[in-house]
Amino acid sequence: MTEMTLTRTHQLSPEIKQSRLKRDWMDDTYNKHAYRCLPLSAANVNGWEIILQKEIVAVWDGGMSVPRIISDDSFNGRTIANCNKIGMIDIHIGWAFGTEEGFDTVVTGSPNFFIDGLEPLTALIPSSWWPDEVQMTWRFTTPGKEVILPEGMPFAFFYIQPSHLLKEVNFKIKNLWDDEELIQKRMSYGDAKMKKQIDEPWTWMNGIRTGLNESGEQIGPRHDGLIQLTDPEIPEVNNGY
Repeated sequence: MTEMTLTRTHQLSPEIKQSRLKRDWMDDTYNKHAYRCLPLSAANVNGWEIILQKEIVAVWDGGMSVPRIISDDSFNGRTIANCNKIGMIDIHIGWAFGTEEGFDTVVTGSPNFFIDGLEPLTALIPSSWWPDEVQMTWRFTTPGKEVILPEGMPFAFFYIQPSHLLKEVNFKIKNLWDDEELIQKRMSYGDAKMKKQIDEPWTWMNGIRTGLNESGEQIGPRHDGLIQLTDPEIPEVNNGY
């Protein structure tokens, strides 16, 4: 168990909760087929999202220009977004992240969540010692397009990771063709998958979800549901602005 400290930087900081499973584009797939992909769905919820408190509309004219926010950029008298970088918009997170020694915080866009005309930037914060709030930055991709960031969207997503984990990774390289047993396993599973797609269109093998191979043998753990994270219990501030 590790602890994360969330420090309000003002009295109207936005809501934080486990990242939602739902994605509009996934809803629009045939029979919501995209949700059957466990690695995709698991990524959607594997962290926390920060919720935009009101709609923001902005436009970038292209080139070396600074974008313009053409909607009201304030929430209860506080500015929540600004444009002072070429081709980018910053949204104020309203929280400073604090982690125990040995952990960093990754701040980025919510996985598999898209805004037409924008793409999220990603930052790695040394949150075990850095005391200040960071901003969530999105980069414009389409000159002249009015971009809408709707109220209630996850404008930022964060998770923590051990600071030295990646430095401790050692790579081992092997060739598929040197492992006859693995080749046979892959071919057998691939043949069964192709047959299932022909016999039962729009169905899945569900190997990652069940831990079963094509013969029904348990080769891995059964996945019993998406991860459930703790949401911060954030008390209201009674002496607000």
